[in-house]
Amino acid sequence: MYVSQTHTRFPSYRRLSDVVYVPDEVDDNEGMRLDIDHMSYEELLALGEGIGTVSTGLRLEVIMTRVRQRKYISSATGPSAVEEYAEEDEVGKLNCEHEYHVCCIREWLEKKSWCPICKKTALAPIESNPHQQ
Repeated sequence: MYVSQTHTRFPSYRRLSDVVYVPDEVDDNEGMRLDIDHMSYEELLALGEGIGTVSTGLRLEVIMTRVRQRKYISSATGPSAVEEYAEEDEVGKLNCEHEYHVCCIREWLEKKSWCPICKKTALAPIESNPHQQ
């Protein structure tokens, strides 16, 4: 048994087809669409090479001037201390406070502009000060 109910915000609409326009025409771009679900690995690689990559990374000079760097100095002592870094390793800190080896995070930031752990923007833009000349 079908019970007709109207939409509360739009009482004159009863069905999705009352709201959505579905054309009866043929898709003019159908031949341009790729079915990547049925492509071989080699075909996907060729497609990737043809499309290319888009870099969302940062320039090296931006990375080197804005990543806060320090030498790692261990504060833990004894055989049970587990360290992520060796003594005197160069460690870089992002705006989100996550730390990485400088060489590792530099390589990452050249490709992506966000923190690998929390996905926040890695380095906030430098704010321009109108009073500074």
